[in-house]
Amino acid sequence: MMVHHCFDDCFILHSLANMRSLLLTLALMCFATPAVATTCEESFQKKGDFFNGAAFSARVEVEGLSIERAFSQLRPILARESIRTISTDVSAGVMKAENPATAFQRALPIDVFASADGTLLTVEMIFTIPSGVGASRDTVKKYLCGALNQLLPKSK
Repeated sequence: MMVHHCFDDCFILHSLANMRSLLLTLALMCFATPAVATTCEESFQKKGDFFNGAAFSARVEVEGLSIERAFSQLRPILARESIRTISTDVSAGVMKAENPATAFQRALPIDVFASADGTLLTVEMIFTIPSGVGASRDTVKKYLCGALNQLLPKSK
């Protein structure tokens, strides 16, 4: 199953400019409380609503994984789900991707943020949808955590 199919329950009433998605993502990052969860599924959050747009986020912590290695692992994981990587900035710890457009919806952004604290790497994915689009919380959690939970620490 491809990710753009996972959002088949999405429906569009109207679309907004990409800037709104970026602003919502930045607002989520600025105001998000630190997750104390130990698993991706426990860290999963949804902020926003159908009328104002929403951002779904999940994170994992991986011991002994570098930002570069995390992004190189995520690229094929996302590609298997037909998610296109748009850009990667290892030094900033940012990867931009998108769930491709279909006949029924426009492309939807997925932002990945990675930061290291010693040997512990935190990787967070944020899937942003504009106002007028709905997505199942459980479906989004399944796909975000399905990707993040595949990240493996450096081989010994």
